[in-house]
Amino acid sequence: MPMTRPNILLFMSDNQPADLLACYGNDEVNTPHIDQLAERGTRFANAFCVNAMCSPCRASFLTGLMPSQHGIHNWLDDRLIERWPENWSAVAEFTNIPSIVKQAGYATALIGKFHLGVPFVPQLAFDHWVTFPHGHTTSFYGNEVIDQDERYRFAGHTVDFFTDKTIEFLEHQANQDEPFFAFVPYNGPYGHWPAIQGRAVNEFAGLYDEADMHSIPREGISSEVLDRFGMRVAAGGLREQFKGPLLLPNNVESLRNYFSQVSLIDDGVGRVLAALERLGLDRNTV
Repeated sequence: MPMTRPNILLFMSDNQPADLLACYGNDEVNTPHIDQLAERGTRFANAFCVNAMCSPCRASFLTGLMPSQHGIHNWLDDRLIERWPENWSAVAEFTNIPSIVKQAGYATALIGKFHLGVPFVPQLAFDHWVTFPHGHTTSFYGNEVIDQDERYRFAGHTVDFFTDKTIEFLEHQANQDEPFFAFVPYNGPYGHWPAIQGRAVNEFAGLYDEADMHSIPREGISSEVLDRFGMRVAAGGLREQFKGPLLLPNNVESLRNYFSQVSLIDDGVGRVLAALERLGLDRNTV
């Protein structure tokens, strides 16, 4: 019998270390669907992220190149988007996963955060294009979204939007002969203020209301350091939330919020996997 080309479904979360998953030993976070994937599949015990920042990490992920090769060493500041070349993509010049699989006859979809160039048009050989126009998530709710050639505001949680759109894509592909490559880079849990400042309002917030967050190491920091950083923030015209990276490790309410966003992503993964099974796509999807 001829070998059937498998569908490829690739999830990616934003600003999440591996040790904030239960399958990697965290005893506070609730991630049953991702844990099940890890149990049934392969869990890497010795893997490394080439860059902790958003844009260079996803650039390396899609191209297989180090930041020293593709040239992206920091997050792309989309506040400067009007200065970018028309329809510019930071890694279009390099061989990349969507281009390779499209040449092999796959339907290609990006459904999630791009943050590697102009987001308003499909990039990198992606035929199906659902994203949002920003790299920095200030809120998970009420964001403008880009849905193929439409732009509109989605009132709910953006992670839920990307999950719903992924399921819609799978439902369409279930009736097609060609295999698919679906890249789903969620914009959460996103450990930055103001997105995770205060108590979460998603349905998983209650899981962590009593959690003491013992799985997150506390970091001692002097008031003088905070004051000096605050002066720098004010002098640079930056928002108060930019203090977040210094304050977050000791801010239990924000940590609980962050964990609830991790659980929301896990729920999205579970919903997509259930859709694969319902549509009969699960046996031929990796």
